[in-house]
Amino acid sequence: MISASPKSDINKAYLMRNTIPPKPSTWPIIFFLFFTIISNAQFGDKINDIEAISLRPETSVLLAGQRDYSFDEIRNNPNLEFVPLSSLKENLGFSSDNYWMSFTLENQTSEFAQYYLETARPITDIVNLYLVDNEGNVQEQYSGDKIPFSKKTIQHRKSIFDIELEPFQKMQAYIHLKSDGEVVMLPMRLYQEDDFFNLTYKEQVFYGFFYGILILACIIYLFFFFALKDRAFIYYALYVLFIALMQFSLDGFFHQYFTPQGGWLSDRAVLLTAFISLLFFSKYGDVILDLKRNSSVLHVASKAISSGIIIGILILALIPSLFKYCYPLANAIGILVLVHMITSLVTLKLKKEKIDPYFVIGISFLVSGFVVFILNNFNTIENSFFTSNGTKFGIGLEIIFLSISMSNRIRDLRMQNEKNQLLSLQRAEDMNEIKSSFLSNISHELRTPLNLIMGVATSLQEHKEEDNLEEKCKMLLNSSKNLLGYIEDILDFTVIEKGDQELKEVPFDLKSTLSKVIKLQEKKATVKGLELNVSISNTLPARIVGDKGKLVQILNHTLDNAIKFTNEGSVAMDVKCKKDNDHATLNFTIKDTGIGISKEKMSTIYESFTKKSFMDKREFSGLGLGLYIVKTYVDLQKGTIDLRDNINQGTICEISLSFEIDEDQTMTTDESKTASSNIQLKTGNILYVEDNKMNQTVVKLLFKKNWSNATLTIANHGKEALEIMKKKSFDFVLMDLQMPEMDGFETISIIRNGEANCDAQIPIIVLTADNTSQTRKNIFELGANDLVTKPVNGPLLFYKMNKVVSTKTISKVA
Repeated sequence: MISASPKSDINKAYLMRNTIPPKPSTWPIIFFLFFTIISNAQFGDKINDIEAISLRPETSVLLAGQRDYSFDEIRNNPNLEFVPLSSLKENLGFSSDNYWMSFTLENQTSEFAQYYLETARPITDIVNLYLVDNEGNVQEQYSGDKIPFSKKTIQHRKSIFDIELEPFQKMQAYIHLKSDGEVVMLPMRLYQEDDFFNLTYKEQVFYGFFYGILILACIIYLFFFFALKDRAFIYYALYVLFIALMQFSLDGFFHQYFTPQGGWLSDRAVLLTAFISLLFFSKYGDVILDLKRNSSVLHVASKAISSGIIIGILILALIPSLFKYCYPLANAIGILVLVHMITSLVTLKLKKEKIDPYFVIGISFLVSGFVVFILNNFNTIENSFFTSNGTKFGIGLEIIFLSISMSNRIRDLRMQNEKNQLLSLQRAEDMNEIKSSFLSNISHELRTPLNLIMGVATSLQEHKEEDNLEEKCKMLLNSSKNLLGYIEDILDFTVIEKGDQELKEVPFDLKSTLSKVIKLQEKKATVKGLELNVSISNTLPARIVGDKGKLVQILNHTLDNAIKFTNEGSVAMDVKCKKDNDHATLNFTIKDTGIGISKEKMSTIYESFTKKSFMDKREFSGLGLGLYIVKTYVDLQKGTIDLRDNINQGTICEISLSFEIDEDQTMTTDESKTASSNIQLKTGNILYVEDNKMNQTVVKLLFKKNWSNATLTIANHGKEALEIMKKKSFDFVLMDLQMPEMDGFETISIIRNGEANCDAQIPIIVLTADNTSQTRKNIFELGANDLVTKPVNGPLLFYKMNKVVSTKTISKVA
């Protein structure tokens, strides 16, 4: 006869205490937290004093593996090999196997006896007890978190069974135990009724304090986050919340209060909260230690760990077959997170970065608690209340010292905020002074050339037949150029301040550009009686692709400064080139024998306006924007600039800029002539697709002069070109890119895809002003044969046409 004997919920008599959290004032809270830890330790002593009878020496166990025996099979099969439980450690490790335990209970007294048996961890899936009396009657009791909480025989968070023995009664007991891959522990403790109730009461008081600490810390630092908007507080608050939920799950409370019906979330609560707490702890460490600034390697490692945690969560949620591997994975990631945190602390300490000592102490307690927890899991230390709850003490002390560390962060943030306010106030005062100085300076600088222009103009009006008319015109021209230069500097400054500056990259002649800059600066140097020595490497490419205007501004401003601040001696410019495939790096070195730059000015030399820049405005002309514009344009082109004192005298300025070499400049003059003569020997039909009338005229003249036998047909856009191809056949196509109706990209694509009424492999050369590497890549991917940049170089065009048709003969015109 099988009967069940359900018991009422013994927890109803022992409710957990609720406390109202105090106002979030940091130090009183910390003292309160410390007091609760001391109180918990005292409770721990009392809990440890409660005696329990260990049944492990009297128990034998069957390691059934994945075979799921029924109770009748276990009871009636004498050939099953049970081994003494004492031969195994209390911790059986991560396991999803079936275990059957057998032991005998006997009441040798003449009085009724009642005991409570504790076995397995609260989160064990299946824990069922079978009691067989002398008459063969079987009593079943159920526990484990796989069933609804209300179905437990003893409605307790732990795996607890009620043992009732009549006087001199003897019973045979069997326990079936199975987990889903979590650590399996078999304590097998037997408590007398009074001792068990006393233990339950003291444990609930202990847990009340412990979870109260964590929830209070979480709420407080959530408030701090909303007040200060510092990510460290939200990461810390969420870490505390999920570490509390993880412990809540391990202790069986999650199943009891949050998921009493069991199910998916109940099964995964421990792992899910463990993964999420590790994620926020890793994020918290990354922010609080500022690893992004202090160590890019550790910052990347932190991101990798976070990615690993997210992958673990996805495996847990989406791949049920790998569920049992998530327990060791979570433990491994936990160890990895702690190792990363310790490595970060050591690295920052070696770099002599400031680390809050309370943060180090808090992490030390966490590591200590974790180590005790691991050692207890592997039965290397004696199991007790303290060792089994080592993580709780470690976490509790960690929370206290990390809370102190966070209070120090609040103090630092407050002090930094006060400092920033003072700096902002000082900056505002400085800006007011700078504005006044700037208005005074710009008024003086603009008035000077205007006065000269007006004076000379008046003189010319009054004396129309003066002999020095040419000299006065030069004065007008120079003053106008100076005035225009100041206005351009102001316009450049406003564009930079708005963030609207951009590169206009086009092919241009490098040598002629440098020649114009040098010629202009030589005149300025001659006026001051200075020598301008220029050395240019022979390896410079003839043409490059870049922003010609900004290169000229960079060189003009730099040479202007060198000449302006040099009263005697010389200014030298050295230009060198280093080529790498289709790119060239230009290195400009400008030296002068001027007054040099003081150390105090060096720190603000690239700023637009500073108080120091106006102190010498009476001695040296200018708006003080030159180097600011130079630095901005060099950075825009991803170059470098280094300005320093010359050891001998004056300053040295080194600028390095990288440009793409214009491939069209590589063809020699002889090759051009040969190409032109060769192409004239042939005749053919050429289709030129171009929307600009001026460009059409230029190409017509080139063909008329160099290739009069060819027939040139003009189409104004791609759509018109495709229509013309339906009526007439062509041997060659010259294609512009930017056109209305249909651009060159789309037209080339249609031709190469065989959708046009022509040979899909007809030679196509692109004529465009856009010679960037991206454009080249795009047109060659579409199938264009070559590219010539505008303005079109006739010999170069014919050379490339000859090169293309060398493998494809142009049809003769009938």
